[in-house]
Amino acid sequence: MTDESVLNSEKHIGRRAFLALLGAGLIALFFGPGLLARLSRGGPEAGGFAINSVAPAPAFDPSTWRLKVDGLVQQPLDLSFEQFNALPQVDRTNDFYCVEGWGVRNVLWTGVTAQEIMQRAGVEPTATHLVFHSGDGIYTDSLTIAEASRSDVLLAHLQGGQLLTQDHGRPLRLLAPGEFGYKSVKWVVRVEAIAAGTDGYQGYWELQGYPADATIA
Repeated sequence: MTDESVLNSEKHIGRRAFLALLGAGLIALFFGPGLLARLSRGGPEAGGFAINSVAPAPAFDPSTWRLKVDGLVQQPLDLSFEQFNALPQVDRTNDFYCVEGWGVRNVLWTGVTAQEIMQRAGVEPTATHLVFHSGDGIYTDSLTIAEASRSDVLLAHLQGGQLLTQDHGRPLRLLAPGEFGYKSVKWVVRVEAIAAGTDGYQGYWELQGYPADATIA
């Protein structure tokens, strides 16, 4: 990892990140290392990214893979990988930040905006959040409808012009610039529109004590 790819953590760890790290520390203190051991690091760091996951990467077969969009929508979607690739594609270059304190500058991602997906499915006005489900069957996280409507929020299938590697979420991962990386769900297979309560949606790491609002301070 070079000086150019690693960002100064002191400049980017704000109050929300501090709370997240504090939450992880309390989990380790009260529940021991067993729970946090589920966060695995797969192999060497690649392109400045530490490869983190909470479960093994699911297998990907482009002939059988589907992306489902359902919940509070007028027109549920069930897209093959070929159909997803036929949707309007955009490029976005953004910095990527992890709550652990590392980051990578100027990462090029290509995919379909969450806004495009919402428009095609016709998200109901009563929906407050989009929940993104990982193909590992464990990891979920969410964005508010307002957050997901930003033009830079993508369901990405290319990184640097190349198909995502398995460790990076092949075939599809969420990218939410301005949010810490635990919001960037890998191996996305389902997008669910929901009406959450006042506490919002509790995804995998929120249930471990991380804040639902992962905005970088």
